[in-house]
Amino acid sequence: MAGWRRLLVAGIGALSLVGAGTTSVGADGGGDRLIQFDSMTPINGSAVGAVNDRGILGGGAPWSIASGSGSVDRQGDVSVTVTGLIVVPLGANPIGTFEAVVSCMTPHGIVNVETPGFAATVPGGDSTINAKVALPHPCKDPEVFVGGSPRGTFIWFAMSNAEDKD
Repeated sequence: MAGWRRLLVAGIGALSLVGAGTTSVGADGGGDRLIQFDSMTPINGSAVGAVNDRGILGGGAPWSIASGSGSVDRQGDVSVTVTGLIVVPLGANPIGTFEAVVSCMTPHGIVNVETPGFAATVPGGDSTINAKVALPHPCKDPEVFVGGSPRGTFIWFAMSNAEDKD
């Protein structure tokens, strides 16, 4: 009888380990991510004040960024961190909130989904955006834009750089 108990406990323990391993692989395996990026490109040059190929207006002046990274998963969890996102002529960030837009290609065209505003340091331009958005399905070729809505309409200041596929 004691032998069966040990065998049962060992079996349950082994199944628990297999289940835990499966859960962590699924969570960290990247299969749930639509996009992950470790750098961002600020708006400059001819993009300043122009509408880009995703239908989003660029900021009215060149911006620079020290660093930017983030990810978006299939459930619409958006996580973006920017550091030093500032207007070049001012040498500072004049806007108190940043937002992110996830831009998706769908069979029906481009769909842009915006997060609410998150605090941004003035004048430093640092912000962390963590939000959940309702993404279209499918969401192909996603791009992430960080910007603000100082006049009620979103304008972008920096965009995600695509990760190289190995």
